[in-house]
Amino acid sequence: MRSASSRTTKFPLAEGVGIFVGILAWDLLSEGHPDLFKALAIALPCTLLWYAIRYLKRAEEKQEQ
Repeated sequence: MRSASSRTTKFPLAEGVGIFVGILAWDLLSEGHPDLFKALAIALPCTLLWYAIRYLKRAEEKQEQ
């Protein structure tokens, strides 16, 4: 069994897909058609930012130990 501090930071793929689908649904409901490029242009940086925050938080936790 691995301790919490030895776990690797996982890429938030599920969260990124959720953001992408949510933006597509919002476009479909508000404008009547989904804009794939816009959804991808918003979801990709949000997912990368989410990953960076997780990574930095994990690195900070490791330094405290």
